[in-house]
Amino acid sequence: MVVPIHNKLINTAAREVLKPINMVRKGQSRLWLDDNGWWVAIAEFQPSQWSKGTYLNVAVSWQWYPRADYAYDLANRESAFVEFESEETFLLQARSLAEQAKQRVLYYRNQLSSPQRAKQFVLANTAGGSQHIWAGLNKGMICLYARDFAQARHFFAEALTCNDDRAWAMEVKTFIQQLVSLPPAEQLLFVKRAVAQSRQLKKRPAIDIAFGEAEK
Repeated sequence: MVVPIHNKLINTAAREVLKPINMVRKGQSRLWLDDNGWWVAIAEFQPSQWSKGTYLNVAVSWQWYPRADYAYDLANRESAFVEFESEETFLLQARSLAEQAKQRVLYYRNQLSSPQRAKQFVLANTAGGSQHIWAGLNKGMICLYARDFAQARHFFAEALTCNDDRAWAMEVKTFIQQLVSLPPAEQLLFVKRAVAQSRQLKKRPAIDIAFGEAEK
């Protein structure tokens, strides 16, 4: 299959800018991944159905709920559509987009660099109220990461009492019920196993997961 020139230029720019910060291209896609164990940052050079070119989205995907796809849990559209007009111009534009992606990924790394900092950031930036099951799960999980077990219970309780009874939501509630039935130390082990399972479903390499360790 012949790769369109604009896709080649996007990959060239992303490889030049994102590979040096240890981001890895997902197969032959226009996704670049920043793997941090229990979370993955994603730079997506999103195509259009109608024109040659790209949008840029950058997201964080939490890995603490086993699933084969990457949820865009914290996400930003970093750029409006950039249309391919000429090779020389588009390569410069693609490099600029890759630099934007790099800066956003480095920002996420900084915000998630310690348990307390991560907790403050995630609680402040997670959309959805008490009736949003994913918000309850994600807020509870980041509190577990920071070893704030009381606040974690609060958010998990919100998720369990939300009105969503669709099949997938009931599966999430079962997962949370299994988690909250455990004592705190075992909850952390449960999450580590869930992260390992989630990574396996995505065919990510097996690694030691640091989650909820006491800060020194």
